[in-house]
Amino acid sequence: MILNQKIFSIKDNFFLNILYEDQYIFIINKPAGLVVHPGCGNENGTLLDILLHERYYLKNVPRSGIIHRLDKNTTGLMIIAKDNVTYYKLIDLMKNRKIIREYDAFVLGKLISGGTVSIPIMRNIKKRISMITHKFGKKAITHYKIIQKFQFYTHIHLKLETGRTHQIRVHMLYLKHPILGDPLYKLGNNIPKNILKKNIKKITSFNRQALHASHIKFFHPITNILVDCYSTLPDDMVNIIKYL
Repeated sequence: MILNQKIFSIKDNFFLNILYEDQYIFIINKPAGLVVHPGCGNENGTLLDILLHERYYLKNVPRSGIIHRLDKNTTGLMIIAKDNVTYYKLIDLMKNRKIIREYDAFVLGKLISGGTVSIPIMRNIKKRISMITHKFGKKAITHYKIIQKFQFYTHIHLKLETGRTHQIRVHMLYLKHPILGDPLYKLGNNIPKNILKKNIKKITSFNRQALHASHIKFFHPITNILVDCYSTLPDDMVNIIKYL
């Protein structure tokens, strides 16, 4: 469902692309390189800053209406609430797993079939910027299926049952099929053996994890209509396919 589309130009050459909007919420298509919340090393120019600049009324909504986050270099769909009542209702939907979130990714190697990863995740105490699988971690469940097999990589579609930090990236590394271009969760240099030299340069120049939040589906917390949004693969993921 796409009711409206607006593009606002913002600093640092980013564009805030709104795919769905009504009087209570809007859904954006986040570009790569955009940090969601301010933090160490990213105090300014975040999505939160942009929202406050473009929609000043969001200063009265917790987290400027941001319901969930995506990593800096993960692209795709995010829900923004316009008021407090809608915000807390959406948070409740998220906690009760009533918001379907699906992703597309290119992963190293050829997967034989789809499946489910149900392995707890916790923060890595030795490397605080990363997460690890651990029996004492928080419950984390990721479902995945194969979309297309390439010579050295596989295009997969994933559905989150939980929403832990870096969940997909950690789970795919656990399966020994890390995401293409992931600088943090990888096996060696993430370059397969026997790949043509002319393709190695293209693959190594892909400077982010090839992960895209492509689908969000839920019943609107105020109107109860079905909101069903899709986002096609970004250009950089489409353009790298011929080298995989």
